[in-house]
Amino acid sequence: MDKVNAISWQQAQEITNELLARLLPMTDKTIAALDAQNGIYIISYEGKDLVLNLFAKDSPRIVYVGISKENSSRHFISGNTGKSTMRRSLAALLQNKLDLVPVPRSLNEKDADRYSNYALDSQSEEKLTEWMRTNFKCAFYQTEQIKATEAALVNYIAPLLNFQHNPGNKYGAQLKNYRKQCAEIAKSNEALIK
Repeated sequence: MDKVNAISWQQAQEITNELLARLLPMTDKTIAALDAQNGIYIISYEGKDLVLNLFAKDSPRIVYVGISKENSSRHFISGNTGKSTMRRSLAALLQNKLDLVPVPRSLNEKDADRYSNYALDSQSEEKLTEWMRTNFKCAFYQTEQIKATEAALVNYIAPLLNFQHNPGNKYGAQLKNYRKQCAEIAKSNEALIK
């Protein structure tokens, strides 16, 4: 990121507060808008199911910062866990609570990531999507400084579900471990997708 386009800590705080003030429920309209907006979106957690005592009492509950672009809606549509880091991470966190069943994302032996980028069986995909629509809210921020704004917000917020460029994510290692466990379960469930 060049210095001209850098977003300051104070600007990141102001943008975060603006986004929190205009959170929208995860309706079909909100999800479709993820593909049409030009800028950044945040996902805020509104539920009580996530483990780890993730949030201080009065802290923002932003769990993800993303770039709004074509196909961003895939994170919130069933059948896409094998293509969505956010869905795989949530599946790993909620696997026991929602009784989710990880499976390989494909039977193709040339797909080296078919276990680590696991999918869920169809019933589990639906459970996860419903959980996301019930427990998440979303807000958009239009900007021309997309990458600089995303980097600044990830650095400022340190959201749970962002791994890249997020050294402040204190749960990243534990979440990656949960995902490895789901990948192992997916290996043993290969017969479920044959």
